[in-house]
Amino acid sequence: MKEIKIGKHYISKTHRPFIIAEMSGNHNQSLERALELVKAAAATGAHALKLQTYTPDTITLKTQWWVVRYSG
Repeated sequence: MKEIKIGKHYISKTHRPFIIAEMSGNHNQSLERALELVKAAAATGAHALKLQTYTPDTITLKTQWWVVRYSG
């Protein structure tokens, strides 16, 4: 694996782990809550933060459950 650089951090087998905190949808579309989570991630030593901006209604099928069938 080649060495890559994100900001001032190098990532490879020979460097310390690059920690990415997961905010997900835990901000509940609240800027105040999102900023609290950013501060908490920084306080724990995370190098980066993954955000999620979709809402469940944008990825959910609008149908009755018995209509949806999966066959693999």
